[in-house]
Amino acid sequence: MSPALRIAVTFAGVAGMALWPPGQWPWQSVSLTALLLLSLQFRLSCGPVLRRALVVWALAGLVSLGMLGQPDWGLHAGNLLLKASLSLWALSLLVHTTPLPEIVVGLRRLGVPRIWTGSLAFWGRYYAVLTGEWHRLQLARRSRTFTRSRTLRFRSLANALGLLFIRSYERAEKVHRAMLARGYRGEP
Repeated sequence: MSPALRIAVTFAGVAGMALWPPGQWPWQSVSLTALLLLSLQFRLSCGPVLRRALVVWALAGLVSLGMLGQPDWGLHAGNLLLKASLSLWALSLLVHTTPLPEIVVGLRRLGVPRIWTGSLAFWGRYYAVLTGEWHRLQLARRSRTFTRSRTLRFRSLANALGLLFIRSYERAEKVHRAMLARGYRGEP
């Protein structure tokens, strides 16, 4: 299956899940079964999906608190949590089965603006560089910090995040200048 078709099927499935009215559990069980079978076929590990799901569940919980006074609050909150979880599962399956360069090409074929696909491609390319820089900053912080004070750890973490942002921005400027010197005109 081509990357563009995989992306289109995934987004159509996610949109279909989002449009289900609350209480339509049989249709949601069909999606759950399909995702389970696909995950078993492609050997998707549960660990990364569950780590991402914790963030999604926290956000869905916050959103459901906004609906607290409405009638059928439990039904709507459960529906939101289920839809968010199934959508995350579908997107994780897409990312697991399709390499990032193919996702970028598929998104371009589907008409996604070049600025978004270019940003996604650069993020994928420099993610390892930024995580390496983050690990070096954390190692330097741990080697210089001898106290267990929570305030000091928070302050040093904030400083490390600021340094990472500054170094990332400087690196992006250098990469952009190098690309322009090599003839880059907005088309990767």
